[in-house]
Amino acid sequence: MAAVTVILSTYGRPDTLACAVQSVLHQTQADWRLLIIGDCCGEETSATLAPFLADSRIRYVNLPWRCGEQAQLNSAGIASAASDKIAFLNHDDLWLPSHLAAALDQLKISGANFFFGRSAWIWKTPENLQEPLALETISPIAQDFPRVFTSGIHCVEPASAWVTTRELAQRIGPWHSSSLIFRSPIQDWFLRAYRSGAQVTPGNDVTCLKFENQWSKEAPARKYDTPATAQKVALNMMGSPTSLDALHSQLRELANQPQAIGRGMDFNIAPVTAPRIEQIAKLLITEQAGKFYLQTGLDAYSWLCAEAGLPRGWRWQWALQQRTGETPITPPQQVDVAKYVQSALSQQGWS
Repeated sequence: MAAVTVILSTYGRPDTLACAVQSVLHQTQADWRLLIIGDCCGEETSATLAPFLADSRIRYVNLPWRCGEQAQLNSAGIASAASDKIAFLNHDDLWLPSHLAAALDQLKISGANFFFGRSAWIWKTPENLQEPLALETISPIAQDFPRVFTSGIHCVEPASAWVTTRELAQRIGPWHSSSLIFRSPIQDWFLRAYRSGAQVTPGNDVTCLKFENQWSKEAPARKYDTPATAQKVALNMMGSPTSLDALHSQLRELANQPQAIGRGMDFNIAPVTAPRIEQIAKLLITEQAGKFYLQTGLDAYSWLCAEAGLPRGWRWQWALQQRTGETPITPPQQVDVAKYVQSALSQQGWS
């Protein structure tokens, strides 16, 4: 049995997906299995993945329904994993070759059950493959519960930097669909991890690259049309020992610049900028409210959104329109997604 199962959810960006899979293949820790779950992807994704499926460690299951987000797909991956550890990887993010080895080592040394790695964020798309990669932001070393509770979604991004034990992931339960909650599924799941007794251990070195260049002013109107140029530049650097050493040096230098730590990581928790809502946010979203959440599971952020007149899934609906141009989707039931994935994997000999 593999040491870690990597769950990779994808839709509509086969070029970045290929880069993400390549970054898994580059891992110095080779004892992994990669489960790629497609959100009702087209033939282009299947064609892109075909060469990779020759590797017996990789499986691809394409859903017959559209979920419109990774929550249900990640949950199905957790339900299908048999390894002791579970890692997540977004289809447009990359791992440095040391990521899985560093995560597994840190979990073993610390005795913790949730590895929270560090990421470098890329906000610009190079004009060509010869242009240097623009690294501007590095995530903080650690995230404690009060900060996560009182901060915006970027405080916990990306899930690509996480590795958890399977026992903890199953104890937390499925990622909640955006249509059912006010927070984003990634932040909701991380907060629920604390309620489930997560012992979070940080990564000291950057082992993950998160690409936010699809949200730049230069990006296409349909964000999923952003080319994979930045990912390809990063992969090229990882493919050469000299270039990889230079990338590590660049990351260490950036980590020593205080202004580069966490820039853009924290958005105002208030979802509306109206003065009255901002005042209410200051009263509701506090460390004391966080302690109440840990005790009861009741999240004051939901009350804030309700007071602001925002529906469940408001953030997802906006992001879906921006990413793919789609209107809100009625997702399938989580249990149906999990059953479909498990059945498909059984037919493929995944056990």
